[in-house]
Amino acid sequence: MKTSVRLLATALVAVAGLNMFAGNALAAFNNFQGFETNTGDWVASQAITRVPSGGGALHLTAASGNYYAELQNLHDGYQPNYGDGGYSFYGGADSVYHGDFYQAIDVYVNANWTPARLGYDNSFWIDMTPYHADPNNYGAEHNFRLKATGASVEVRVDGQTSPIVTLTSSGWYTFVMTYRRAPNLADPVITDMNVYNPAHTLLGATTVFATSPGGPFASSDLRGNGYVWITLWQNGFAGDVLGLDNVHTGLLAPTSKEDCKDGGWQNFLNFTFKNQGACVSYVATHGKH
Repeated sequence: MKTSVRLLATALVAVAGLNMFAGNALAAFNNFQGFETNTGDWVASQAITRVPSGGGALHLTAASGNYYAELQNLHDGYQPNYGDGGYSFYGGADSVYHGDFYQAIDVYVNANWTPARLGYDNSFWIDMTPYHADPNNYGAEHNFRLKATGASVEVRVDGQTSPIVTLTSSGWYTFVMTYRRAPNLADPVITDMNVYNPAHTLLGATTVFATSPGGPFASSDLRGNGYVWITLWQNGFAGDVLGLDNVHTGLLAPTSKEDCKDGGWQNFLNFTFKNQGACVSYVATHGKH
């Protein structure tokens, strides 16, 4: 299975939001897009191209499988000096709560990228949010902010000043956000923001709450997946092309036998099952298999 705008950054957490209802109306429960056959529901501001491993402009080896995608930057697509790549609703924004879940994407990071022209600022953002019925509530929207220094890439979260990890080796990295209801449903949604290396070893993590501008976003309002968005991409950075792969969402753990069917057993973030039967057994024994 394919498994800091310095002054603007804090203010742009919510302003960056997309229209949730621009997504496909179909639910995307346990969706996986590895670009093996198409580019799915990606809406590119400039262009997105499915390319064979070793091909395209970047000549990358796919994170897994035989294909990956190259996303191009639209200059000034977000605002002057900052372009926009595009977004995916993971096959369709999901208005149903199936259980606590995650959203993830693999992005190829070149540790030796030339710093962006505005060197004091982030190079680009990986922005995500869950489904939200209120189009003005982006309280659960968060972002990984990547900044190239020339010898490494620093990864910050939202408006935090210190990186959660500094990447010093080039390769595919997995950026994951989880969305969990708090025990008290009146409290904000809890999000774990994790970065994994190509060996799927956790490199950096932090926990944030759904209190971004436009929020708070109460746990009682958590439904299903929303989108991933590559944005606030400085004009010209990385040659205006980024490599993407393995765009996926799923539950943190199965809550019913139905969750295990149709390949669902492969998509749980916190559990690895040998097959569908093992997943069903886990549910039947309430996690004691």
